[in-house]
Amino acid sequence: MKKKALILSMFISLIAILFSCGKNNSYSFAPIYVFDTTVSVIFYDGDDYKLDKDTANKYYNEIKQRLNEINRTTSDYDSNDTNTSICDLNQRRTLEVSSELISILNKAVDLIEDTNGYFNPFMGRLNHMWKDAINKNTIPSDDDIKNELEIVKNTSIDIKDNSVTIVGDGNIDLGGMVKGYALEWMRKYLDSNHVTKYVLDCGSSSIYVGDYLTNVSISKPYKNGTIFDNKVKNIGIATSSGEHQSIVKDGVRYHHLINPYTGYPSNNYDLVSIMGNIDNGMMDAYSTAIFSMDEKESEEFSVKKGLELITLKGDTARRIIY
Repeated sequence: MKKKALILSMFISLIAILFSCGKNNSYSFAPIYVFDTTVSVIFYDGDDYKLDKDTANKYYNEIKQRLNEINRTTSDYDSNDTNTSICDLNQRRTLEVSSELISILNKAVDLIEDTNGYFNPFMGRLNHMWKDAINKNTIPSDDDIKNELEIVKNTSIDIKDNSVTIVGDGNIDLGGMVKGYALEWMRKYLDSNHVTKYVLDCGSSSIYVGDYLTNVSISKPYKNGTIFDNKVKNIGIATSSGEHQSIVKDGVRYHHLINPYTGYPSNNYDLVSIMGNIDNGMMDAYSTAIFSMDEKESEEFSVKKGLELITLKGDTARRIIY
């Protein structure tokens, strides 16, 4: 999903709370444009380490290079320099791909069962149809939606070694998990280099705050105000909302977050945010899935996964703390 980011972003704003009266160094960098959004990175000195400028720049440049690699591999809109992206796979139907993409695809398929079918990576054609329609200020026909749903239901993948074959006529779309996957890679990369204090913002839909107390505000979509404002650290946050890819027709709002069971955008919520300390790729997919669940399902699912859940519909906010 295309989202404006930077440190003040459309769903979540982050304000770092600096301590020690200026004794802590902080390093912020130019936003990295990947996954149709901007990724912001901030490092801070730790309690037992100091970052110099050259080291901070090294970490940033390695992150930037890696995110661009993940973006080129997982894009369902663009080919890459080796013709081994999701876009290439959707076009060719059988393709030799990287072991990393094999791993991502296996996780995406497992998420179908894990989310009770509310996350489905085979909705590429249906998702693109809705996005194209929204861009043209219209909505798809009932027959087109019904046909695309049947295609989704009858699509799977067959993996042999590093060869992937799409079985059926559907296309793959990893947009609901790839920012979280990249965020998890960044978190592990920094931790492996013993950097513990940082803020990573993948377009505000996927955020991880390291061991550095940071103020998080979750803004209401479609109107002014916030539904959450608190200081947090050592936590991942994933948010889904249709605010910036939507149209209103005959008093009904249509957006790009499509329910895999109905083929239509779900309007149970205006916004869903989850917080927790699990894999950030899973968090990203879970927020997408929860957006299409009803109130009972979303609560049961969040409790089962050990997640804090915040939802908003109109003026009604709900918060479930596991």
